[in-house]
Amino acid sequence: MIKHKRKRALLLALPALLMSFMLSVPAQTTSAQSGPFVSEIIVRTVANFKNHNEVVSFVNNAAKRSISVINLSVKQDEDDEVPSGYVFYKSKIAPIASGYSNFDAVKDVITEAHKQNIQVRAWIPQFHDRAAFDKNSDWQMRSLVNGKVKPFTGSNGSEYFVNPLHPDVQAYERSIIKEVATNYDVDGIVLDWIRFDDYNMDMGSYTRTQYKNTYGYDPITINFNTDNAKRKEWNEWRTTKLGEYVRDVRSDLNGITPGLFFGAYILPPEFVECGQDVAKFMPYMDFISPMAYFDDWEFPQSWVYDGDGILSQTRQKIGSAEIIAALDTD
Repeated sequence: MIKHKRKRALLLALPALLMSFMLSVPAQTTSAQSGPFVSEIIVRTVANFKNHNEVVSFVNNAAKRSISVINLSVKQDEDDEVPSGYVFYKSKIAPIASGYSNFDAVKDVITEAHKQNIQVRAWIPQFHDRAAFDKNSDWQMRSLVNGKVKPFTGSNGSEYFVNPLHPDVQAYERSIIKEVATNYDVDGIVLDWIRFDDYNMDMGSYTRTQYKNTYGYDPITINFNTDNAKRKEWNEWRTTKLGEYVRDVRSDLNGITPGLFFGAYILPPEFVECGQDVAKFMPYMDFISPMAYFDDWEFPQSWVYDGDGILSQTRQKIGSAEIIAALDTD
């Protein structure tokens, strides 16, 4: 059994409100913050920004601590304070989170941060999305459990996923990214949840039809419990499709703000069952942020830095592209 399965619930997203990073900024991305090292934080909007005064206080505090980049949640990641997929800005596409209809947190944070010469990147989770799950039942991620296909709602039964391979799901998620990039002066885009949760998904009719048309057999017949040729073939197809999705998002962004700094938060590459092969995100992204949560996943600290650790795993996948290690509050 893979080590991280002991704490499967902690795989679901970035668990911390704030995390600190350091990065070396590539010269070709003109919108990136300059300097040999840059201190960044990741901020969940719902937990930190309820009004303008909170924004001002937070940004002033960040400036005093020499924070150069705020990675801001513009779309809810978890199903806790508000449902995943709800947004914190004046969207015409996605439902607006309660309390934000008259308070555009994204606009306010950008305005105040730029006054302090702090960049703001839009953190936009993708396929963990209760709003999209509820919008259309055909979009729901489906998994094979004990021979039956059913909507996937996470290990605890209260997480909501949509099918990353469905064209209408992809169009919906891309439309939100384009809306943010078009209407807000963001300094970059960082995606999250570009993945499945295990081998046994998506088992929806659309995905199964597409796969059968390509390979000649229904993926529902695959034994997902053992390492076998068909499971590898299935996973290769899924990872390729997610890479193509990243490619299409990059194309969208190039049509709006060419050269906009673009990357993603990723699980450790060893978590292959999630169908997230970061090698296939390249060359479309400028940076990758591996989630180096050694404590959450019960790894020793050395797992972050040693030859078999997450940074090494990621480097082997992405070559010379920028790595920004995401560290949790522990």
